[in-house]
Amino acid sequence: PLEGGLVPPTASPRGPRALDTRPPSRGPSPPESSALAASARETMNLFGKAKRAPPPPDPAQTIMNLRTHLETLDKREAHIQRKVEAAVREARQKMAAKDKKGAMFCLKRKKLYEGEINKLQGARITLENQVIALESSAVNVETFRAMEAGAAAMRGVRGNLDAERVDDIMDNIQEEKDVMDQIGDALTRPAEDLFDDEELLNELNELENEDLEEALLQAPPAPVVAPPAPTLPVAPDAPVLPTAPHTAPAVAGVADDDELRALRELESSMAL
Repeated sequence: PLEGGLVPPTASPRGPRALDTRPPSRGPSPPESSALAASARETMNLFGKAKRAPPPPDPAQTIMNLRTHLETLDKREAHIQRKVEAAVREARQKMAAKDKKGAMFCLKRKKLYEGEINKLQGARITLENQVIALESSAVNVETFRAMEAGAAAMRGVRGNLDAERVDDIMDNIQEEKDVMDQIGDALTRPAEDLFDDEELLNELNELENEDLEEALLQAPPAPVVAPPAPTLPVAPDAPVLPTAPHTAPAVAGVADDDELRALRELESSMAL
């Protein structure tokens, strides 16, 4: 220790002090601190709560306000237009009274009014453009909402159905149909093997021939009628001769059954 009880700066009453090798901490620079303070003031109010963002304006109300302002501009333009006409009349009166300076002043005032009218017309064009843009945006938003609702409805109706599932279902249906066809073929195959189609057709033809023979046997014989004899002119002086009989003479005797059956078969074959 030094005289007077002083301690050197590198020493400590409790022992030697360790050197601090850490770099000195740097605080935020003045621009950064001001930016942080500004952002904190923007996000926090007096009571330490975050400010709520104001709700967006209603598009319909905004369009109504713009149209009201357009009407106000129209009225102001009409009012200034009347002032222009009044300035022109006053300039003519000044010229008639040989007051050239007064006429020049009236024309200058008219120019100022015309400049104001040009400004009003430019503002009207801008407001009209905003109205059209807002109306178009509102229509686009409503269209998008309608399309979104339609897509949601379609999604709800479809559910979990997709093209792959439909293809799988159609494949399953076709497979089941093929299986049922195979089962039907397997069930009907023993019945088809029991019968021969050619044998059945031959039996059917024999039945048709028997029915035809029975119909020919039961049918009555057709009567034989001789053609009428031609009439000859009678001479006035020639004697009258008796006419020949028109009916064929009856055949004596009865034919055998075999000959009659053969005759009818011949007639049926000729008819076919």
